[in-house]
Amino acid sequence: MSRFNVSTWLSSSGGPLIVMDASIAGLWTGVDGQPSDYAMACQSADYAGKLAAYGTEVLILGDEPLQTAVASAGDTLLIVRWKWAESEAEVRAQIEHIDLGRVSFIEQLSIDWLDSTLVMFDAADRFNPQACLKFQVDSPMCEVSTFLYEPTPQTALLIHSLTPRPVD
Repeated sequence: MSRFNVSTWLSSSGGPLIVMDASIAGLWTGVDGQPSDYAMACQSADYAGKLAAYGTEVLILGDEPLQTAVASAGDTLLIVRWKWAESEAEVRAQIEHIDLGRVSFIEQLSIDWLDSTLVMFDAADRFNPQACLKFQVDSPMCEVSTFLYEPTPQTALLIHSLTPRPVD
């Protein structure tokens, strides 16, 4: 039996994927506008960055446009980005072995959303509820901790762990 519930996989048409509040996702303009929301999202040079937009913060999943899924187990929420692997079954199997107590984070950032219901979609597009992943976080104030997970020479994943941040 699987410990993690893994969503379907989301791909982009070449731009970064973004994560934002579901309640305001319809405001995202994609490539339209000057400067476009997409152009601002593309300025992120890290694996994960953030952008202030529409009264909240938007998480930008930078680097390469990788197939991405959300994996959840209890209070653990991971955004899993598939760098390389022989199959989806191999990726899912390797996710089960992740021990967050033993990984080395390469980036960390704090982000504040308006609420706990989020959507992930291609930054180049306007929001389409049929072309996104929708998920919940325990708190809209999160720490996003990024690590590379290479359990075998044939498998590499880029993972963002989302954990609630204590209220200051």
